[in-house]
Amino acid sequence: MRFLNIIKTKLDNMSEGEKNWFFIRNIIIFYTIGIIGFTIPITHGLFVYLTPIILLLSVLLLLYYDKNKIGPKIIIFYALIYIISLMVEMLGVNTGVVFGKYQYGVGLGYKLFGTPLLIGLNWILMVYITSSIFPKQKRSILSQIIIPSSLMLGYDIIMERAAPNMEMWSWANDIIPIQNYIIWIGLALLFHTIRYILRIEINNKMAKPIFLAQIVLFIFVILIK
Repeated sequence: MRFLNIIKTKLDNMSEGEKNWFFIRNIIIFYTIGIIGFTIPITHGLFVYLTPIILLLSVLLLLYYDKNKIGPKIIIFYALIYIISLMVEMLGVNTGVVFGKYQYGVGLGYKLFGTPLLIGLNWILMVYITSSIFPKQKRSILSQIIIPSSLMLGYDIIMERAAPNMEMWSWANDIIPIQNYIIWIGLALLFHTIRYILRIEINNKMAKPIFLAQIVLFIFVILIK
């Protein structure tokens, strides 16, 4: 607790620019440690189990920078994403008819019906981050639905290649079916359309650094596979 108080005091005494650079610098350090940890065989297993912590810390940092007031509309929106995505993932992993045949590993923590409870949070995180990439663009279907949904699809294409080596999930016969990407982009379009209709604006300065850091992490994990 004393350590947290010291950090809080330090942040309170920083200008906004200094604070932004402080967190960006630590994101770089944090994910660089993750890359090293996943690439060294002796520490690989440890970092697999640390993946949920990395996800949660990223969420906490985004919450720290979020300027939106938490009201019923926002709560309902994120609850919908969590429930819908978790139900679809449960159906998918237990039947193989949604995304294709796959199974979850230990990399995303505790599972219910074969599905990590954190997977719903990961969907929320991706909708949130991709909504923040181009926050100043004129409100339109292109800028608020098509572009962020396309970013989510691009993210998934890279993540799918890294997931088995991070023990998050793996595909039957190591083949990623095209239907996975079809359902992924379908859900992304659905969630961003709901956000567009509800007029939920998201602008977070740490979204881009975290998005890029995760992409770089996945690329390194793919290369060392």
